[in-house]
Formats: sequence, C-alpha cells, structure tokens
Amino acid sequence: MNHQTTILIVDDDVELCAMLASVLTDAGHRVKCLHGGGQVVKELKKTAPDVILLDVSLPDADGMQVLKEVKQADPDMAVIMLTGFGGTKEVVDAIKAGAFDYVVKPFISEELLLVITRAMEHRALNTEMKYLRAELAKTAGARTMIGESAVFQQMLKKIKAIARTNITVVIHGESGVGKELVAEMLHRESPRHAQPYIPVDCGAIPESLVESELFGHKKGAFTGAIADHKGKFEQAQGGTLFLDEVGNLPLLAQTKLLRVLEDRKIWCLGGGAKAVAIDVRIVAASNIDLAGAVQQNSFREDLFHRLNECTLYVPPLRERKEDIGIIANHFVTQANDELHKNVKGISAAALQRMLAYGWPGNIRELKNVVKMAVLSAESDYISESDLTLSAAAPPADLGGTVGLQPEQTLEDVVDTFEKRHILAALQHAGGNKVKAAALLHLDRKSLYRKMSKLGIG
Repeated sequence: MNHQTTILIVDDDVELCAMLASVLTDAGHRVKCLHGGGQVVKELKKTAPDVILLDVSLPDADGMQVLKEVKQADPDMAVIMLTGFGGTKEVVDAIKAGAFDYVVKPFISEELLLVITRAMEHRALNTEMKYLRAELAKTAGARTMIGESAVFQQMLKKIKAIARTNITVVIHGESGVGKELVAEMLHRESPRHAQPYIPVDCGAIPESLVESELFGHKKGAFTGAIADHKGKFEQAQGGTLFLDEVGNLPLLAQTKLLRVLEDRKIWCLGGGAKAVAIDVRIVAASNIDLAGAVQQNSFREDLFHRLNECTLYVPPLRERKEDIGIIANHFVTQANDELHKNVKGISAAALQRMLAYGWPGNIRELKNVVKMAVLSAESDYISESDLTLSAAAPPADLGGTVGLQPEQTLEDVVDTFEKRHILAALQHAGGNKVKAAALLHLDRKSLYRKMSKLGIG
C-alpha cells in the first residue's frame, strides 16, 4: 500500500484553505489546516506532515520566522511558501532559509500539485541519500579495520564483545594506531548504531570554549553567543560520544564531565538550574598514560576510575608486523583510486624495508608513506627508492640498542629515549614546535607536556 502524503496548510484565509483542501483531497492527499503560525511546530509532532504550504503573511506570526522554526525542528521538511507577490526579496530570503519553492496567489491547481510532487520527490531523494551515506560510512569504516595477526584478531574479538554492552570504554594507544576507528566500530556494532555517533577532539577545543562545546549554551550566555547551541552531549543523545585525547581536557572541564557522568544530566551555559537528562554511551581515547597523568595531578583520579570501566589497548604497528603488508596493499588500492594510478603492489625489497622500520606514526604514517610512494612509482610495483621514511624513527627491533644499566628504572630509560627522539624532531624542524609535533604525530599540547616533564626548554 502506497504512503498517503499528508499536507499541512498554514494560511489565515479560511476560504482559500477550504479550496486547497478540496483540491488536494481529490488528488489523494490527507490535509490538515491551521489558520495561524503559533502552533505549527507542535503540529509537526502531532501530524508528521510530508509537505507544508506556508503563507508568508500570517496574523499572529512572521511566516519567515515560522519557516526557520520548522527547518530547525525538521531540516528535511519540504516547505512551499504561499505569497501574493512573486520575485520579491521576501521570496528570495525564504528560499535561502530552506523553503523548497514558492507559489504566487492566485495559483493554478495543476501548478500547485506539480510543485508538491517535486517537493515529495526531493524529500524522498534526500532520505535515500542519507541512508546510502550512512551505509557507505559503515562499510568504509569496516574496510579500514583490517589485519590477520593474532594480536589484531584478539583485539577485534574484544571490541565486538564490548560493543554489545553499555560500558564506558577507554581506548589506549599511540598516535596513529586507529583509536578513532575502534571507537567507530564500537558504535557500529552496538545496539545504538542507528543513533548519532559524535566524535570530539578534546585537544583541539580552545580551553575557553570546552564547556560550551560539550554541554551547549543559551543565547547571550557569553559575548559572541548569538544563538542557542546544542553541545556534543545533546547532539549524541541516544548514541555514542567519542572523547578523543580526553587527557587534554582542562581540570575544570574534567570536574564538570565527572558530574555529568555521575548524574547523567547536563547543564548548559546560561541555562540556569534547568538540567537535560542524557542517554549517551561514552567512549574515550588517549595516547598518554592516564594513570600516569593521575600521578602527575594533570588528570582527576575520580574521573579516571569513572571512565575506566573497561580498557581497550590498540597495539602499535611494530607489534603487529604481520599486518603491514596487508594494510599497505589496501592503501595502495586507495591511493590508486585517488591519484588515478595503476600500481599493482609493493616490491619485495620495499616490503622488507617497511618491515624493518619502526613506524612511530603507526597506521596513519603508513598510509601517508604508501600514498607518496604510489605517486612517485614509475613502474608497476613500489620500489625501495619510492619510500620516504623518517630518518629520526627508531628501527622496528630495538633489542640491544639500549644498554642495560641496573641503576636505571624502566621509566628512566623511556624518558631518555623520548627526550632523544623529541630533540631529534625539534632539530629536524629547525626548532619549530608545531612542525616537531607533526613529525612525532603528537598534538601540540601533548608535545608541550612531554617537553615540560623531560626538562626540554
């Protein structure tokens, strides 16, 4: 049975509404009439119309304002404006504000029915495109999680088991290992998969805007707050919120995050005492040791334990060398498509060098290296000379490179190695900390924190 289109007419002209209702009903549509704009948004929830015919001039409301409220409540709603003046600035503004089209009064019934048909086709196309994009995103995400090594398969098994629960997860791993892909998979494999997945890079938000970004704000809450803003928690309602590099959150924001996790409510800036209940699954990630950050008083201990219901460790590429060839060939295919090339694979000599390399930037670095190699390749297979590998990177096998000194703790040895590696990157970048952070595949805040800890000026 075909879906019967429901059309909501909003016009103060009672006779016009009756005439429109008769024409549209004869054409097989369901019709509801309102003679003012004040109740339109409420009627959306009650009637769930497919198309709205909205008069520009209403006695109790501004038609343009009603249009904006409708599009805010349902961005996909097909709204056709009814106006007595064609080609005016008012009509142009309506189209800019999201109206599908307009019809000038008095109008021909066939013309109106044609516009309604086009509006319905447009809405159906948008719905289909959204569905296809969502399915494509799922498939693309699944393709990037590849590997055959035992350590990878064990991680994959754990991800699928955890995904079915509502447990709060902390994903640990170095930069570039694919923590964000693990978070996406946790969402995709969960009962919440049809709801929003909202990622947040905690290291990229200016400290003054963290609270507004996470919890939202009301218009006028602070200078520059020109409109209400939904925070990431509200945007993720019913779904998953991914807090990437959660260790970079300022202590004040950590305190407020803890309160939200405990109360399952948020308080937006400028919203007074009114709280909004939230139903969100939290997944966090960090490339620093959060337990160590707790010891250094840069991360709240109570928040650490609240987040750390379950830990997922994503191994670096050097710990799953069996997967390097598989992943690299996957990236060759991607690069061929993007660069319009036809490289068939990787030569034995090039693969051997890749296996001997330490990959400090992990999968992200491997992808970049392969892409540049495909671009450079002049034969069917990537050669060793096509690879651009960082001279500052350690080899894959570090055995015997650090002399064992009984008076040194493991932490001392790690600090010494990190300091040497950071100094090499700074030298390579000519002292530019931003470039050095990029070479090390760290965000700027993480580099500054490590430099401070290691006494690097």
